[in-house]
Amino acid sequence: MSYNSSTETNCACSKDIKKDEESNFDLVLKEKWMEAQKNGVFRYILNIQDSKILEGKYYFLVQLNIDRGYKRRSPENIISMNQPFNEKDFNFTKLVSKEQIMNLNNTDKDDIIAINASPIEYCHSLLLPQRCKQLPQLVTKHSLLKAIELFSLSLSSYIRVAFNSLCAFASVNHLHWHLYYLRWRMLLEYIFWIVLHKTSTHRKSMGIIKKTNV
Repeated sequence: MSYNSSTETNCACSKDIKKDEESNFDLVLKEKWMEAQKNGVFRYILNIQDSKILEGKYYFLVQLNIDRGYKRRSPENIISMNQPFNEKDFNFTKLVSKEQIMNLNNTDKDDIIAINASPIEYCHSLLLPQRCKQLPQLVTKHSLLKAIELFSLSLSSYIRVAFNSLCAFASVNHLHWHLYYLRWRMLLEYIFWIVLHKTSTHRKSMGIIKKTNV
C-alpha cells in the first residue's frame, strides 16, 4: 500500500504516537504546501511506498520514494565543501512565484520558504535565508538563527529542520535548509540531554547533548 508519513498508516507504525499541536505557522505552511501540490507545482506527488526503522545501534529510518530517484532535478557537480556559488547553475533566485509559499519578514523578501519540488516528506519545503545574496551552501549565523526561529513558530512535535552540506548530498550550491514534518521518532529525540534554558511562554527548550551511549 502506498502512503506518506502524514497518513494514519505511517503514524501507526511510529515509535512515538501522540496527538500533535499546530500553530498558525503550521497551518499556513501545510495549507500553502497542499495548494502547491493541488496546482501541479511539484515534479511528482509525494508517494512513499514503504518505511521502516532498521535494527541496530542508530535505528536509521529508510523510506522507498521511487519518484525522487527518477524525477528530481539532476544534482550539480559538487567537488568541494567550499565550492563557490555559480550563478550559471540552477539556484533559488530562479524560482517562479508559485514555488514561493511564505515570506518570513514583513518588509524583507530575502528570507523565504519555498516548496521542495522533489519532496521526500510531508510539507517538504526549503528555508532560503538571504536568498538574493547568492550565498553558497555553508551555514551562516543568520541562517542558523532563522532555522531556530522556525522551531519557535511551530507547535508541532513532528517538525524537522535539517541542513546537508556540499559533498553530503546537497544537490544545489545555494544556501538552504530543509523543512518537513516526520511522524517517526528519531534517536536525537530520546537520548540523554540536559536543559540549558527553559521559558514559561513556550513549551520548547534549548538543550545540549551532554552524554550518550551513541
